Amino acid sequence: MSYKSRPFASKLFQLTALTLALTLAACGGDGVDSIAPKPDLGVLPGDGVGEEVDGINIGNIVLTDNNGNTTRVITSAGASAKVKVTNKTGQPISNAIVTFGGDSVEFGTSNGAVLTDERGEASISVRPLDGADTGSYQLIATVSYNDMTATTAGYNFTLQAINVVLANFSLSSTNIESGASTNITLKTKDATTNAFQNDIAVSFSTTCGTFDSDSVVSSNQGDVTTTYTAIDKSGNLCEGSQTITATPENRSASKQSVTVNIAGVKASSVVYTTSGEVQLGASNSGSSSSGQIEFTIFANGRPAANQQVEISKVFAPTDFSFVSLNNKTATTVTSDAKGKVVVNLYPGALPGPVEIKATLKSDPTIFALSKDVSVATGRATQNGFSISLSKNVLAYGVDGDTATITARLVDRVGNPVPNGTVVSFVSEGGRVTPNCATQNGVCAVDFSTQNPRPADNRVTVIAYVEGDKSYTDVDGDNQFSVGDILTHNIGDFFRDDNENNKYDKERGEFVYRRGASGATCAPSSLNQPNIDDTCDNKLTAILRYQFILGLASDTPVYSGDVTSPLLAVVGSSRKTFKMFGNSARTISMASGTTISIEGEGGSCSAELVNGNLTVPDVVRLGTQSILSVNPDDISYAFTYKDCAAGDKIKLTVVSPAPSATTTTTTIPVI
Repeated sequence: MSYKSRPFASKLFQLTALTLALTLAACGGDGVDSIAPKPDLGVLPGDGVGEEVDGINIGNIVLTDNNGNTTRVITSAGASAKVKVTNKTGQPISNAIVTFGGDSVEFGTSNGAVLTDERGEASISVRPLDGADTGSYQLIATVSYNDMTATTAGYNFTLQAINVVLANFSLSSTNIESGASTNITLKTKDATTNAFQNDIAVSFSTTCGTFDSDSVVSSNQGDVTTTYTAIDKSGNLCEGSQTITATPENRSASKQSVTVNIAGVKASSVVYTTSGEVQLGASNSGSSSSGQIEFTIFANGRPAANQQVEISKVFAPTDFSFVSLNNKTATTVTSDAKGKVVVNLYPGALPGPVEIKATLKSDPTIFALSKDVSVATGRATQNGFSISLSKNVLAYGVDGDTATITARLVDRVGNPVPNGTVVSFVSEGGRVTPNCATQNGVCAVDFSTQNPRPADNRVTVIAYVEGDKSYTDVDGDNQFSVGDILTHNIGDFFRDDNENNKYDKERGEFVYRRGASGATCAPSSLNQPNIDDTCDNKLTAILRYQFILGLASDTPVYSGDVTSPLLAVVGSSRKTFKMFGNSARTISMASGTTISIEGEGGSCSAELVNGNLTVPDVVRLGTQSILSVNPDDISYAFTYKDCAAGDKIKLTVVSPAPSATTTTTTIPVI
């Protein structure tokens, strides 16, 4: 380790402080004048006999270069500084400590200090801290011996940058394969002295390629080594003639270049690099009209640019095209700078699997096939739109009773519609989430009870989505064309709040208009409300699906007089009744309602023998006509056995949360 010089002023301060400290040490520390005893120096090294020195002198600094010539110039090759120390009589003093100092230089010892030899001489090497520094500075030297010090006069000098040149610049091989490596060696020299120079930074650059290290500091005897690889920083392969340039630090004029010849890239593999499934929408689906897949060409494990690749179809629907729109024949393309070949795909109207082949033109035995590519998604079709409910009879008297409405949509060949297909909802009462977007052909919204609540306890809800009418594909081309027949023509629609299958504008029923005309419309129905004279013969339409939700009381309404006394019987007897969730008897009790029966007294027993012990999640509400309500959801029968006068039959109905209520009806036996 070399001693790094501090600024001269700092050195001078330290020396002054040292002299003062030595002087104070000779005086008593208690305020009383005293004479310090003479120190016992013992035997002084170098002269064999301890002797008193009554004075000390230090000669001027002598600075010499590596050839022994006196100089005032220090280069990175270094110089030697020397002084001589004597006593008052001119006799040399050995083993005295001499400390050298100077700005912008480093010395040959860790602290810049050396001992004088038997001739009283002290020498030390001096080198610039910065090889590019050309400033002028000053050296000093201070001797310390037997509590005595002396300092030289300042010695002015100038730093001089070495004129570095490069020598023996060579490659282990000047002809390599693309992606291969070659070693680089050179030496750094002083152009003036021709001496090898260490600690010279050399930077490397090239037109294409990378280095193990693009900046290397010369080591022993000026040696510089690194490795060049014919791969650029982006990971792409280099080829052709490439120039490698070495430049010494701050000596750009001394740069040198060599040429390496790299063989052309030879592709060795093709890889299908598209991640995941590629599912294309049919051309008439309203989804994306094209897609892309990707192959990557490699050479020596690296992406290979500018390679010719033949793209061909192994199998696909007959109306499918690739590379460019309407192209159905093998086509040659070229890999880009990253070795990639991107193939455009253009689906037709026909669904089906797709397999594309990429083959190297240079070697037809090397190829890759696409995976998981298909044309499978079309627009929503009228007869492929359905709605399901988590439950369809909710509690009338509370806010926040919730049902989940799930929409399912497929195209005319049964495939899920494109992801993101939006289904909208409007409701006569309560609150419904306005829309949802499909994922794999499914999406869901919530309906919750709140005001407004229709007086008839029946809430009409309609879902609608952009799609295609149902048709018969007479020519079998999977698209609506001349000669094909619309099977259920639809036009504008409305929300049929009073369930009479016609639009009543005076009631303010919700209506959706497109303004079409010119064709006969199909009749309106509960699930498919339709307005006459609003249809055309085109394929596109707003598909719709209407359904009813019931709002039930928390107490049952019975048909007939359930509470009328029963006649005592020996054996068994049977009684029937109906249970509704509203006084108009147009809905069942709320989904999840339970009913039970038991006999009380003596040997009297009772049993429900018909009807649902728990009202199903989904009941058939039909239209407002009571005759359309599913009898299985409202009709009950029980038997009672061995009941004597005074016994009782107890009928218990429990409505579910959030309006949980228990209603008990007691029927006497007479």
